[in-house]
Amino acid sequence: MKKVCLVLFLSSLFSVSEIVAQENGYFDQPYLRYEAEEGKCETNGTVLPATYDQRELQSEASNQSAIQLITQNSYIQWINSNAADGLTIRFSLPDNAEGTGTQGTLTLYVNDNFVQNITLNSYWAWQYFLNTMSNPYPDNTPATNKFPRMRFDETHVKLAEKIPANATFKLVKTDTNETPFTIDFVELEEVPAAVTFESIPDANKVAYSPENGRLDNFIYQNAGKTIYIPSGRYEADKRIYLTTNNTKIIGAGMWYSEIYFTASSDDRSTHNQRGIEGTGSNIVIDGLFLNTVNNKRYYQNNDAYQVGKGLMGSFGSNSTIRNVWAVHFECGAWIDGTDNLLVAGCRFRDNYADGINLSYGSKNSIVEQCSFRNNGDDDIATWSRSDRYCENNTFRFCTAENNWRASSLGFFGGKQNKAHNILIIDPLEAGFRVTCDFPGKEFSNEGYSEFYNISVYRGGAASGQKGVSGDLWGNQQGALHINSSSQYDLQNIKIYNIDLYDSKNDAVFIGSSSKSIKNLILKDIRIHKTKRYGLFFNNPKGNATYCNIEYENIGASTNFNTPPANFTFTEDCNDAIQPLETTTMLVKSVDGRLVVSGFENDSVSVYDILGRKNYQTSILSNEAIIPDLHSGIYIVKLDQANQLKKVVIN
Repeated sequence: MKKVCLVLFLSSLFSVSEIVAQENGYFDQPYLRYEAEEGKCETNGTVLPATYDQRELQSEASNQSAIQLITQNSYIQWINSNAADGLTIRFSLPDNAEGTGTQGTLTLYVNDNFVQNITLNSYWAWQYFLNTMSNPYPDNTPATNKFPRMRFDETHVKLAEKIPANATFKLVKTDTNETPFTIDFVELEEVPAAVTFESIPDANKVAYSPENGRLDNFIYQNAGKTIYIPSGRYEADKRIYLTTNNTKIIGAGMWYSEIYFTASSDDRSTHNQRGIEGTGSNIVIDGLFLNTVNNKRYYQNNDAYQVGKGLMGSFGSNSTIRNVWAVHFECGAWIDGTDNLLVAGCRFRDNYADGINLSYGSKNSIVEQCSFRNNGDDDIATWSRSDRYCENNTFRFCTAENNWRASSLGFFGGKQNKAHNILIIDPLEAGFRVTCDFPGKEFSNEGYSEFYNISVYRGGAASGQKGVSGDLWGNQQGALHINSSSQYDLQNIKIYNIDLYDSKNDAVFIGSSSKSIKNLILKDIRIHKTKRYGLFFNNPKGNATYCNIEYENIGASTNFNTPPANFTFTEDCNDAIQPLETTTMLVKSVDGRLVVSGFENDSVSVYDILGRKNYQTSILSNEAIIPDLHSGIYIVKLDQANQLKKVVIN
């Protein structure tokens, strides 16, 4: 019996227009999503119904549902909205007894015409945790005393020809066995033209060719130059070091130039020989796909033997990582001690620990317009480990999905860091957490760390049996998880303009262990449906203020439980964050100029939609004129009055 499917971009429960209108996440991503769920495609396969039971494979799928193709010639198909030649498939195939996966073949048809075969391989998927949790880290060997995570992976293919708009594209299982192929979704996009050597505007440039010998040696010999990596797949059995200032590695694009790190993570002598480590300043990495033979987090399941990040090191100061797609590393990127780093347009997916972590004194850096998916620790994080603050870092306009351990967004100590316009979808545990779990520098009492304009869909977890519910230890997690646990006080945190949808247990968790909460500010928190409380107090101590917490469709009999006597939770709207459009200033657009009328003795700042400051001037005689702005959406701010207004220049 055929089942009909439709096209969705991000969420089955909320329309694309609703999500994009919030301008949260990587909302101008180049790909469109086609979900494999009942009512969203045409298939003769088996629908796996939505469930939060972690024993079920689909608990890790988007919207907790997927479709299995079991018999030969079973299929799934959609109608394509836009012409596209880049295809990404999120899938699951069973593991084998050795933990090295199984393979299968899908055939792609467009309008019933054969296009090509696509190989699926679960070699990199399926990580396992002991039921006793005597070791909190996973390995890749199945056993009866373990439970699985990371049951999905992705493959992507650049097609020889574009799938036309409004064409029917079909994936068919052609294997004769009855091994289930589980399809979560596919994404299609139009792949940009390849960057050519000739198009790079730098006289100090060289192009790599396999005739030049080892890739790592060629890069070392040409340090300080712009090094072009042409289209192709290049194997590297050593880590690539960038120690010289101004070195640039420019690939033809993430769909064209692949560096595949081949050093075995099962060999003690080669376990960490992978990834790119930057220590010089003004480094640029652009337009690469990074992959590896590694299929585990640590060598011999021991955190003393880390197997290598896709990107690591400090990258000095003023470096750029752009348009990089990193998969199957221990972490996508772990950056220590950088200053003014820009990470943009990247995809950190299917890694065994963090997607990206700005750690150990990293400062003044920006991560923006990136996709994080299926990572096995915090997707996006900053950790002020050891004795150095991470400060003034900003994460913005990023989307994090299907995180299978820890959280999609995590902050552990630090000074005046920010995260805003973040979209979090289907984390297995916490969606967004601010905790004191890890040793290092505390949350500073100088200024505030601020987290705002964040949406979390189906975050959190109810406590329960390990491998069935809860986090890896069976503990409950909030969609927004705030906990002053064991290392230092949780202090000077502002969290505002947050939307929490369909939380799997409590929407907001506020707790303490041995430390206290100080000066926590919660404002404009909107809670849309929970399994239990909207706000759950887990014996916190200290103080917090709140303003405008909205509750809708709460699962418990009350919106929140009673806070304990040693925790002061006070309503205070005197310092409320001024929402957009609620302002006394007047802004007019005249021939590409903005004319701002407002308070005297104030100044005006103008930001583009990515939060970059375009202009600043003072208000004189109750008026300021901002000239020469291109068409677009801008945020105008009265700096001292802290009033905001969104304007559109046509």
